[in-house]
Order: sequence, then structure tokens, then C-alpha cells
Amino acid sequence: MAVALILDFPGAPRAQYDRVVDKMELGGRMPDGGMFHAAGPYADGWRVIDVWEDLAAFERFRDTQIIPLSADAGMAVPTVEAIGVAEHKRGSGGTPELVQVVKLPGLDALAFRAADLEILSPYRGRPPEEITFHVNGPCDGGWCVVDAWTSREARDRFIDERVKPVMAEADMTGPPAMQDLAVAATLRAGALTRA
Repeated sequence: MAVALILDFPGAPRAQYDRVVDKMELGGRMPDGGMFHAAGPYADGWRVIDVWEDLAAFERFRDTQIIPLSADAGMAVPTVEAIGVAEHKRGSGGTPELVQVVKLPGLDALAFRAADLEILSPYRGRPPEEITFHVNGPCDGGWCVVDAWTSREARDRFIDERVKPVMAEADMTGPPAMQDLAVAATLRAGALTRA
């Protein structure tokens, strides 16, 4: 099963991240098993959001590349949150400006699916063109969505016009929690892009 991972490196500046990625010698591509990668400044450090085909593939890469190279660059050990991917929707594949992680407390797979169908009904069940990558799955007693967007404005418009009206009727146990990551670098099934 695919897995989305949120890695927070406390106190890490971009220069350390860049050194680690350069030393990985990936030739500008995701390693085997990697589906999506975005990184940028977050809180007091650096956040990486990865999606991998399965946890074992990530763990192999983590153990042989991320841990030793991050340590060599002086980066602290990251906190890691894993989200099992229940659904992956192909996005436009464009370069994202923003990645959002949204946690919807109390929603199960059935409730999320019903809301998602209604939200995406004008798009025939597909994500809008401004979404470059999308996964969702269970987390923390609810449901989690990870979306990469071409712009914050497109995301905000979609939330106001499509998401808020539908989710106002959803049976959640609390308000949604949304975290935004301004993307400084991406690595996904293609070339590395640095903003």
C-alpha cells in the first residue's frame, strides 16, 4: 500500500536540504518506489512531504540515503508522520507552488468518499487542473488529504466554492485542520525543480 510521509527537520535551513539532495545523486529523478516529493521551510525548520509506493521502499531509501546523508549535513533527526494512502488521483503533473495537508476529524472512508464525489462533481470525479498531485487516506481518527496545487489562489478559490459548502454538511467531530507548505523544491517521477 502506498504511504504519504511528512518529515519535519527542526532547525534545518534550505542549504542543508540542498546538500543532502545533491549527495543523493538521483539524476534529477525520484528513486525507485518514490511517487512524489515536495519540500520547503516550515515552522522552525524544513518539511518534506513524500509519497511512496509502499513503506518498505521508503524505509530502504531512508536507511541508505536520508539518515546517513542528513546526519552528515548536520540535520537533526526528523519527526515523521505516516498516512496510509487509500486513494491516489492523478493530477496535472505540473510544478506545485503549495502542498496542503488537511485532516478531517471523524470522517471515515465512506463519508469522505461521499463528500469527495459531491465536491468533484463539476469535474466528472477528477481533480481540477490546478491540482498537480493528490492522495487521501485514514489518519488520527479521521481522514487526511494531501494535495499539491499550482497556486494558493487556485486552492483558496476551490475551497471557497466547492469544499466549504459540502463539508459544512459533513458529519465531522471537529473543524478541519489544514497545514500549508510553500514549495521550494520538488522531486517527483521526473526532474528536480527548485524554486
